Amino acid sequence: MATYCCAHRGAPNTHPENTIPAFAEAIELGADMIEFDVRVTADGYAVLMHDATVDRTTNGTGAVEELTLAEIKQIDAGSCQDPKFAGT
Repeated sequence: MATYCCAHRGAPNTHPENTIPAFAEAIELGADMIEFDVRVTADGYAVLMHDATVDRTTNGTGAVEELTLAEIKQIDAGSCQDPKFAGT
């Protein structure tokens, strides 16, 4: 029986969760698959976000379903983890 490694939200211990840098790190570490979460914005776009709000993992506030894609794009999900990820 084969054993597989699934990276939950990428590599969230060292990288901003549910982001491309976290996914790239998970792949680099040898993950076989990546689990991620998708939510829909107020204007109908799918974005990667686990929580119902952006509060915990970004420098923004508010419910994803109440924010537009343009507003989401202005939020930084990286610097909350580490300054080297600023702008993610």
